[in-house]
Amino acid sequence: MTANEQRSAEQTTPRERLTEFYAAFNHVVTDRGGTDELASLLTDDITWVDATTGERGERTSSGIESVLENAVRAPGRRADHLQALPERFIDAGDTMIVAGAYVGTVGENSFDIAFAHVFDLRDGRIRRCTAYRDTALEERVFDA
Repeated sequence: MTANEQRSAEQTTPRERLTEFYAAFNHVVTDRGGTDELASLLTDDITWVDATTGERGERTSSGIESVLENAVRAPGRRADHLQALPERFIDAGDTMIVAGAYVGTVGENSFDIAFAHVFDLRDGRIRRCTAYRDTALEERVFDA
């Protein structure tokens, strides 16, 4: 490929795809809409595993609608403002690890909750995510 050629969607790197995912996630939780763009980044048989502990942990969602509801819309409803900010991408081929933080506000309180997401991609779309975050801090923020 020459420097001026455009890559097709099939040539999107896993990091680029996940950057699109976080941008779409942030759009949905901020504007409370626009799930079509986010859904287009997921395989039909997507599985999202919330591998953390506590009341909000140990949950698996399967299928696009279930993942959109449990991993995107529900957290968005719990915060007045929420953004997922990826800070580090670790590339392992079709598996990517992303470290970052959920930041935002609940009432007068701001939060910054670290996360690690382990993504498996298939044909350039997200097939599985295993999500880890600090649930003890999350419970203090959201249950205060």
